[in-house]
Amino acid sequence: MKLKLLIFLFIIFLSLPIIAQKTVAKKVDDSGTKKTYKVDARKFLEKYENNVEDFLKKNLNYFEERKLSKVDSWDFSVGSTKDWYALNFTNDNFYSVSSTCRAVGEHCYIFVEDAIWNSEVNLSNVNAIQDAFDNSTPADNNKGIYQTVVESFGNPPDVDNDSKIIILILDIVDGYDGSGGYIAGYFHSINQVSTSNSNMAEIYYLDANPSDLSTTNGLNNVMSTTAHEFQHMVHFNYHNGSSGKPSQITFLNEGCSLVSEVICGYQIYNQSLFNNESNHYLFDWRSGDDVLNDYSRAARYVTYIYEQFGIEFLRNFVQNSLVGVAGINSALETLTNPTSLRFPESLENWFNANIINDKSINSAWGYSVQNVNKVIPLNNSNPNVSSGTVVVEKAASDYITYTNGKNLSIQFNDFSSGKLRFKVIKTLLNDQTETDEISAGTDYSFPELGNTHKSISFAIMNTDQNSSYSYSYNSSGDASTVELAYDENPPSGVLSLSPNDIVCVFFDGVQGGRLDSIKVALRQAGLVHGGIYEFSGVQNPSPLGNVLLSDLTVTSNISETPPNPYPVPWPNWVTVDLTSYNIDASNSFVTAFTIEGTYPQTNRIMITEQSDENNHSYSYLGSQGGWYTLTSSSSGLTYVYLIRAYVSFGITDIEELTVINIPNQYKLEQNYPNPFNPTTQINFSIPKSGKTKLAVYNNLGQTVKILLDKIVNVGNYTINFEGTNLSSGVYYFKLQSGEFIETKKMIFMK
Repeated sequence: MKLKLLIFLFIIFLSLPIIAQKTVAKKVDDSGTKKTYKVDARKFLEKYENNVEDFLKKNLNYFEERKLSKVDSWDFSVGSTKDWYALNFTNDNFYSVSSTCRAVGEHCYIFVEDAIWNSEVNLSNVNAIQDAFDNSTPADNNKGIYQTVVESFGNPPDVDNDSKIIILILDIVDGYDGSGGYIAGYFHSINQVSTSNSNMAEIYYLDANPSDLSTTNGLNNVMSTTAHEFQHMVHFNYHNGSSGKPSQITFLNEGCSLVSEVICGYQIYNQSLFNNESNHYLFDWRSGDDVLNDYSRAARYVTYIYEQFGIEFLRNFVQNSLVGVAGINSALETLTNPTSLRFPESLENWFNANIINDKSINSAWGYSVQNVNKVIPLNNSNPNVSSGTVVVEKAASDYITYTNGKNLSIQFNDFSSGKLRFKVIKTLLNDQTETDEISAGTDYSFPELGNTHKSISFAIMNTDQNSSYSYSYNSSGDASTVELAYDENPPSGVLSLSPNDIVCVFFDGVQGGRLDSIKVALRQAGLVHGGIYEFSGVQNPSPLGNVLLSDLTVTSNISETPPNPYPVPWPNWVTVDLTSYNIDASNSFVTAFTIEGTYPQTNRIMITEQSDENNHSYSYLGSQGGWYTLTSSSSGLTYVYLIRAYVSFGITDIEELTVINIPNQYKLEQNYPNPFNPTTQINFSIPKSGKTKLAVYNNLGQTVKILLDKIVNVGNYTINFEGTNLSSGVYYFKLQSGEFIETKKMIFMK
């Protein structure tokens, strides 16, 4: 969770009185990530699920015999008490939860752990959850989660002879202590069979901590989890490992639960994780932190299939006896309105939708659900590129794009014997999209780039679920200056900071580029002083790495200060030529300025307000002793500084690219020095462009710092690791790129 400190800042308007505006300063941990996050319960439950499957294989007629036995329904009423078995995820033991029934609905009993009643959960919260389950969802005011899920997937099991579902709200024992991972909820199949620690009931569990049920967001998270876990219960009824009901593959079971949330009107699971990892085996399901990326991918894929083929497809898929791709094809074959599409063809359409996302071009190439953005391709700002060999994973697609330069010419080399498909997506200056297909081994010329079109992208698609394939490409063209800008909205003012505070923007590196210039939006005549630094890779303890330019001065000589409301476009942009400094912009860098006085004696850099999804702006606040992301408490938007950078490519740079010693194998070298205090250097080589992650872990396997996690080009790399805040001891650094994984040990000695 980002630690939030309330501080008072000011937006200054010269033509109006100074307006005090409350601002939230958000500080993150050293890895730049939130400290509170959901974790996957499945890896903890898997052995129990396997035991349930073994039980059902040995007791083939278990459910039929259960139906024939005389079992009384629960018939709970409000005030009924019951001790339920739950799993302690910290020690893998079961324990008893004392609880009381707080609501009885048409389709549910809601129990709440007694220890959290009227602290974490109250009657208003319970009534809201019961209403959502029985009566109303954001998708349909007249239909609750129960009816929506049953109509979409099928019926729940019934081992307790009671049609009502038991929902137990508790503080799941998952080790959460105010930060770190937590389990939002779970359905446990052990409760469906007569074995030790079984409740012998249709029951699932909802976590009340850290979900804040006093807030709308907290309640929506719990209700979304309700839809998710109820689908798992329904899915178990049709795929429980018993005879004729084989277990579904995890990816598709989870995907159905994730789309269950969407169908009920809740927000689709975080899609930014998939957008940065589209070239990954479709059905993969990992056990570490990367499993969150698998959730993101599963949510997008099954949501897409649902949007294309409707509720009928979901029912067909869940209720037929086939699993995986066979189940997908069977569900498509049995649609009332027949389709000739099968898994490979629909998968190719999905690949197109992820880069095009425009149903007006083709109804199969986009999404209706909100918050599904296009994937993030490897961006070649310089058209003069040789890729090396690139692997396209099983049932996955790789994407590259050119957003700069002119007269592009490109040739793809296909090492798959024709298994890969190459799609072209061209974006005109008016943002309209055109598509094309190309064949490997032939030159594809695109003189329109930089003239009538602002970008061209390529989707390299592999619809084979069993094999990965490789390709490479070579491209050439006329390189031009690249603008790096992260401000999306018009200026909204300046911030009233204190002397010696620092404002900065970090910029993504552009392979083979040199820093041509920077441009800064100033409020009035005067000057600001600052510098240019390597980006450290993290917000804290500091984003400022090694100095690239120590004396940077930006001077404005405007004769008249622009008025408020601020004109659009903002007229007082100042450009500083930096070509003489020959600054390498291949790696991420930072432009930072120091506040030298109080307003209006100092010239301030203009800000704008926008969502923090693409935030690159940080502020050092001396009064708080750290670097922060500043956010308006009134709008909830992030303050972004109007600072831009421009990167160019000269003839020398292009020659350097053609003669560079491209590595022919992955390599992770031992850090130097080792032992170290406080800084050490890590060198590694990447022979294939792709998603690359370099992270540092402690002896417990906990992440200490993520040094790199993005798509990188072929090359040799150096990253500095700084351990000032660490305790002396042994640490490990691990490189993951493509199928390559290697870990080495290093020692920090104070």
